[in-house]
Amino acid sequence: MHATPSIYNNVTSDEHFQAARTIAANSHVLLKNSDNLLPYDFNGKKVAIFGTQADTPCVGGGGSGQVSPAWLPTPLLTVHAHVSGGSYGDLTDDVTYAGDDKSVEEMQELAKDADICLFFLGTSSSEGGDRDTLKLTNDRYVIDVAKKCAKSAAIVTTPGAVLTPWEDVVDAMIIHFMPGVASAFASMDVLAGDVNPSGKLPITMPMVENQEGMTESQYPGLDGGMNATYSEGWAFGYRYYHLHKESPRHWFGEGMSYSNFELSKATWDSDDNVSVVISNTGKVDGSEVPQLYLQPPEECDQPLWMLRGFEKVAVSAGESAEVSFVLEDVDLSVWDASGDADSHGWKKCQGEYTARIGFSSDINVEFDEDETNDKYVEVTRTI
Repeated sequence: MHATPSIYNNVTSDEHFQAARTIAANSHVLLKNSDNLLPYDFNGKKVAIFGTQADTPCVGGGGSGQVSPAWLPTPLLTVHAHVSGGSYGDLTDDVTYAGDDKSVEEMQELAKDADICLFFLGTSSSEGGDRDTLKLTNDRYVIDVAKKCAKSAAIVTTPGAVLTPWEDVVDAMIIHFMPGVASAFASMDVLAGDVNPSGKLPITMPMVENQEGMTESQYPGLDGGMNATYSEGWAFGYRYYHLHKESPRHWFGEGMSYSNFELSKATWDSDDNVSVVISNTGKVDGSEVPQLYLQPPEECDQPLWMLRGFEKVAVSAGESAEVSFVLEDVDLSVWDASGDADSHGWKKCQGEYTARIGFSSDINVEFDEDETNDKYVEVTRTI
């Protein structure tokens, strides 16, 4: 017997849901955590929740890849259950809620009575439906309300880069992109500390709209988008910010943990294996993602740092581990577009290569000898 094909058919098992929960929790990107607010002990606390995303969450995009979950837990009811110590759907008077339709004044009254405010914010896009702004769908009230909160955290759902003008006001911020069916449970796992976040930004978060200065001919293109000119070359994303010495809101590769990690003892052998020691200097077991950025010799005429490897490694509190990156010839090469098209190809330059291993792409900075460098470790090799 075969089921009638439909996007509404329930093909999810408990095992699928738990896998989705684990994946989503480990993909949460912690970008701010003032005074170690998170993880938060919700026991006996009053919680004020804001944002329609908490009650009617959007956790995926539209278009041909759209999936309609048979059951989509909400952050609102998940927080209720956690605070009450009960099962999903159990309510408690210690949790209050205001959707986007409430006035700022009404929200502020709820905020003043809470031990912590949780802002569930979001935006979405779809196949054939790009966003026309990097702003969230509705975050107009966050600054005014967060100022009335004893403590506050924002959980942001977004398909891509987003502007967060209220970030300096809230105490903590998490971005989990399009987190899927188990996102409510996954967010609670991270907020309460059952999961130590280890997600990293796969994109750069700008300070303002079009911080990279894209022209219309670059994006969306001329003639209704039919003709686009990629004149930015290799200077896009984090490379743009390096080249122009600008600072984004958050760097590509960035993401915090409830523990602390340090890098040391970088080596580069004759077989082009780059190794580094990572140490968990905190009190919590966790995972980190050392990232290797490579600068080719001046002869290559491409002075920007380029990501050439990353490894996620779990390290227990107080322990250390060695991480190795294997550099292939293509990793040590740049694209040579000189001459005619038939001669274009990868070029391996002769000279001194420099590798910097850090925890984000924020490594394009020079330090004096007497300065403390906690952004990266560096190693060189002449080829």
